[in-house]
Amino acid sequence: MITGGARRASAAISFPPTTFAILNPDTGAVIGQSKYSVEGNAEGGILHGESSFYDGQSDVETGRLIGVSGDGMPKLVEFDHTFYDANRTIVERSHVDLKSGASVCTHTSSGKTTDTEEVLQFPEDTWAGASVVIPMQHYLRAGEKELPGLHVFNCAPGPKIFAISLQTDPGPAIFTPYGKEALRVEVRPDFGWINIIISPFVPKLHAWFDPAKEWAFVGDEAARYYQGTKIMLVKTHPIAIVPQLRSTR
Repeated sequence: MITGGARRASAAISFPPTTFAILNPDTGAVIGQSKYSVEGNAEGGILHGESSFYDGQSDVETGRLIGVSGDGMPKLVEFDHTFYDANRTIVERSHVDLKSGASVCTHTSSGKTTDTEEVLQFPEDTWAGASVVIPMQHYLRAGEKELPGLHVFNCAPGPKIFAISLQTDPGPAIFTPYGKEALRVEVRPDFGWINIIISPFVPKLHAWFDPAKEWAFVGDEAARYYQGTKIMLVKTHPIAIVPQLRSTR
């Protein structure tokens, strides 16, 4: 039986099963589909995502979340994101246990697989992959005017922890692929005073949230993985995306 406290924890990190179209951000063409959800449990929840591309590539992402702190924020304790080519061969993999600090980044090139392992000290506010939208959504729902910075884990190409800053647009605007208003949040690594020098060369990540649907996450734009193909995820709905998906069959 799940206790009242566990039910509150599960509700706080609830992310119902959501389907996203995967777009080429330069052309707007639909190139695949993703499904993400967070399933609550007695400990906290499991974030699960699966992406499939029309060229046969795919990837699977899993994040284990525990508890809810005093401010209602869960914590990421384990993360795995595995990327496959059309032959179901692993081309990239990120795995981290944030409790022990053990992390590994796997890369396959020309038939050779390389694992890079590190034991890292993770700050309490460290996230990875799609789980980073959880604190963003939490802050937006709390009415924060300026979103606090966070830390994220990434393989770049080896295990790395990055401090990131979050900046919102002045207000919601039409997110054209989604077909409705959404607020854009820009995510950028924070390198302190040298930002002014290197920021033009650092890839950006953008995420969009719908204020009319309790700040539901409705899309993002980022590289698939370090130095990988740029993609855009857009929450599907009958007017904007589904007709495009059908027309590609």
